Amino acid sequence: MKKDVSAGVDLSLLFVLMSVASVFSVGLEVMRVMYTGAPHYLFLIWNLILAWMPFVFAVGAFVVRQKRPFSLLLAGYWLLFFPNAPYIVTDLIHLRPTAVAPIWYDAILLFSFALTGLLLGLVSLYLMQLVIESWFGRMAGWLFVSGSLLLGGFGVYIGRFLRWNSWDIFTDPMRLVQDILLNITTPHLGLKTAVVTGSLAVVFALAYFTMLALTRLAPRPELQQS
Repeated sequence: MKKDVSAGVDLSLLFVLMSVASVFSVGLEVMRVMYTGAPHYLFLIWNLILAWMPFVFAVGAFVVRQKRPFSLLLAGYWLLFFPNAPYIVTDLIHLRPTAVAPIWYDAILLFSFALTGLLLGLVSLYLMQLVIESWFGRMAGWLFVSGSLLLGGFGVYIGRFLRWNSWDIFTDPMRLVQDILLNITTPHLGLKTAVVTGSLAVVFALAYFTMLALTRLAPRPELQQS
């Protein structure tokens, strides 16, 4: 008998939490614009919208997982857009002292967007792991997670350093492939690609495993009220 992967998954609660985090982040940016009169960091809102896409695709794939062809299509789109979620973590490089806003406020602003994007990515990865596990078993689910984390790190590298977008695979696939091959085959670029990709994959993996560990923590019996 197949395991019911839906047990313990509250999609409504996940949506509410991610929505609250997103609204809070956008609110911080709106207040900054109103206070300074400068539309700085507005790109974070667009990046946050992109970070929502893998979450939406993962929820869709999870809900219709019994209809495998449609769920597989959504899973493909999820994999394509997955790097957009943790990508916002790299936006922390934009933190700079300015004369118009306190740096502590900008630090909170950037961290809020980065954390929200990362959580959207991690939660979507968990949902996709459950989908794959329901189809092919637990081992396949973990293999999927490992591959996705590595591809996610590589995708963030492509976006941050090569400045490609997820949809460029449809609009300009030849140049995208050529640029990737150039970075992989050129010695000094290949080393940079490997280090950045591997480092990001490890960071994302540590965050993911920590999230899983927290979800598996049960209240100690002696601490429960009788």
